[in-house]
Amino acid sequence: MPPELARKPNILAQMMELRLAVGFLGSRAIRGWWDCDFLSSAGLGASEYNFPRDPAAASYQATNLAAKLHHDEAIGRNQSWHLYRLPTQLEVLLHQQIVSSTAPLNVGLLQEGKAMAFLAKLADGEIDPPDGPVQIGRPDECASDAGISELAKHYHAAFRTGRVVLPYFAKA
Repeated sequence: MPPELARKPNILAQMMELRLAVGFLGSRAIRGWWDCDFLSSAGLGASEYNFPRDPAAASYQATNLAAKLHHDEAIGRNQSWHLYRLPTQLEVLLHQQIVSSTAPLNVGLLQEGKAMAFLAKLADGEIDPPDGPVQIGRPDECASDAGISELAKHYHAAFRTGRVVLPYFAKA
């Protein structure tokens, strides 16, 4: 486990909620960044029919995949990490959280105002980033308080201003 995660176990929960809020806000019905509506009421209903054990987790995973593809197309996959493509060890821990149901998803974030308020709180400040991909740190900062705050700042600014901003971590 990365050292930051050992010192701060709720970092995984923050990362999951950040993915959930950004996934919801970037969906086709809200901002249209990715062609996916699994986190809408209709999408959750379809997941409930097809995945009755945990429809919210199924919708979350499907949205993560759509967002991951969108980010990968814009940023690339070599030597860079973003909210939906993190270092393998971190991805494994996040996946274990979802499948074990030890950390249920905060479906209260599936409202535009609540998702934006969550991003604002996690961001702890406002910025004015450029459009498109923007490097915000090094790979070892992905699972840190500062890394999560930077991700939230960039996404919050993007959704607040109507721009597409895709923060990522890469080696310098």
